[in-house]
Amino acid sequence: MAEEKKRLTLLVDNDIFEKFKKLAQEQNRTAGNLGTKLVIDYVKENYKK
Repeated sequence: MAEEKKRLTLLVDNDIFEKFKKLAQEQNRTAGNLGTKLVIDYVKENYKK
């Protein structure tokens, strides 16, 4: 059985969102996919058990 994923909602100014979407497009990603990658990378880098 697949693990259930949780949704994370972020609120940012329109200017930041448009720049973020452009960065995602440059990497052939969606904004959501890039956001997910950044969160995963941040947690892996900073979480210490």
